[in-house]
Amino acid sequence: MTETNYEERYRGEGLSPESAHSLSVWIMILFWLFIPNTIASILSNERIVTSQDLLIVGNIISFIESIAYGLILLKISSKEEKYRTAGYCFLVTSAADAFKLILFAASGASEDVDFLAFGFIISLVSLVAGLIGTNSEFTGHSNVLQGVDDELSEKWLRLWKWYIGSLIAMLCSIILVYVIGMLLIICAVVVIFIVSIMKIVYIYQTSKALDEYNKRLRSEV
Repeated sequence: MTETNYEERYRGEGLSPESAHSLSVWIMILFWLFIPNTIASILSNERIVTSQDLLIVGNIISFIESIAYGLILLKISSKEEKYRTAGYCFLVTSAADAFKLILFAASGASEDVDFLAFGFIISLVSLVAGLIGTNSEFTGHSNVLQGVDDELSEKWLRLWKWYIGSLIAMLCSIILVYVIGMLLIICAVVVIFIVSIMKIVYIYQTSKALDEYNKRLRSEV
């Protein structure tokens, strides 16, 4: 990378060294939290896992991770307002995971219409909160990286498009029937997995970019 391109990509605007360092530390913690959370999201997916024991384990892990993830996002929301919305949404999804655990424990009532309707409402609330929370988190990462690493900032916005596209494919697979539906489910699961891996990479790169930005500012003082 030439010096000119480096200066264009890393303009160094908006964050103080202290803010950059704090964000770098907490976002690195998000990185380590998101890895088990990705595994938990697979284990708690009824379309992927058929074992009820694994579904319960996945929901327990997801519940704990969502609470921790949401609290950390609220912790760093003083640096970027979008993190606040994301943090509250993660706490809502963690509450939904808790209700799912209760539903699994009461599986004997699974044929009851009210029981099934309640489960559907919980899933719908979790889906909406997850969408809003993910959009707010990705936008927050993009915002704090503006002037720090503009290229990575744009990658976060593109990743959101991949994420929403995979969810649309998943919903379409539910509407369509049998073979075509199964193919869409498989494709959507693969894309979601890729998006999760990319998010892990981007979170790590975001933390490192903020850390380098902090060091660069301090060296200029």
